[in-house]
Amino acid sequence: MSVSPETITIFTPRPLNQYHPAPRPLTMSQHYLMYNQTLIRDPEVFEFNYTPDAIHYRDIQLRQLAGALSPALQGASPINANLRGPPGTGKTTCVRRIFSELEETSSCVVPVFVNCESVGTAFRVFAAVFERLFGQQPPLSGIPLQRLTDPIAAELIRREAVLIVCLDDANYLSQTGQFDVVIRSLVRMYENYPGVKTGVVTTISDHSFCPLTVLDPAVISVWQPDEILFSPYGEDEVRSILQDRIRMGLYQGVIPPGILDHITALTMEAGDLRVGIDLLKHSVLTAERDAHISVVEDNVNTAYETARGAHLTLLIEGLKPGPERLLSHIIQMKQEEQTASLTSRILYESFKETRDISYTAFRSWLRRLSDLRLIDIRQRAAKGNAHEIELRFDPGLMENCADIN
Repeated sequence: MSVSPETITIFTPRPLNQYHPAPRPLTMSQHYLMYNQTLIRDPEVFEFNYTPDAIHYRDIQLRQLAGALSPALQGASPINANLRGPPGTGKTTCVRRIFSELEETSSCVVPVFVNCESVGTAFRVFAAVFERLFGQQPPLSGIPLQRLTDPIAAELIRREAVLIVCLDDANYLSQTGQFDVVIRSLVRMYENYPGVKTGVVTTISDHSFCPLTVLDPAVISVWQPDEILFSPYGEDEVRSILQDRIRMGLYQGVIPPGILDHITALTMEAGDLRVGIDLLKHSVLTAERDAHISVVEDNVNTAYETARGAHLTLLIEGLKPGPERLLSHIIQMKQEEQTASLTSRILYESFKETRDISYTAFRSWLRRLSDLRLIDIRQRAAKGNAHEIELRFDPGLMENCADIN
């Protein structure tokens, strides 16, 4: 089946009343929630895997990704794509959106989404492809990889379909030494199975991870992805996105303007839009627990402690051993107040006493912590190239979140 690539479109949002019933009126005489009342009219809006109809401030990236994958609609191999940017900048949401449109547009494109944080081997990646094609899981152990790739290739050829696999957070594959194996197995399937057409989309949130350093040159020559960059959202953009989630997921008046400003400021402090969305949800749940009909600042502050702790735990536990040890060292120095002003040079000299590390590797790990908004790196005024290191959160909180030592 051949479909014009112009059929991939970026949807515009339909009127709100096509998705949700009219808001339940709230009156000033209502002061407490009854047992069956709620302030949330669509809880799905606040789930991390929710894909909104209108993805704000990512139109360029959506069109770049759509353009790279659109050859698959003509039965041709798509262009591989690498989506790079800090966490919480819309990479996964954009992939899910384009994959959804591909499925709606053509039955001859098979998009498969794989979370590499939980799927860390080539076998498990192809098991996900197998399940997508045949509707059932294969045995997850005891059989060679070829026992999966043979039926997968045969089914793709039978359907005359193009396979596109998204390796979300693909940098996690490097921790298991599987990045080269997985990319090689996907982009070079055509060599063992003539007629098979595949494409690979990778998302990478780790600034320090460079795919070219872990891939064989023969794989690089075939992979050659389009680079699609995702910059962090600005404050006005964060406020607009949160306002959209409020409009879609909550009843009118639940989040007053001043409360939205407070949530936006806390989201910017955390440096991750996902924290803001989770904070909206927990703030409203806290308000419900306190029998309020609208969120007040105390509800937000209480919810922020929960959201911030969960966010920090997720970030710290996702660090590689090197950056995690460096963060632990920074926390220790801050707790012991070894120096009033912690510069990058002082930190390096101190950290180097604990392990043999080059300054290049040290700077890479430091940049990784900065990209994740765990630390701030500030240039000192009138001090040349000297940079000052600051933790973004309380040292005790950061230590407790992942129990790092």
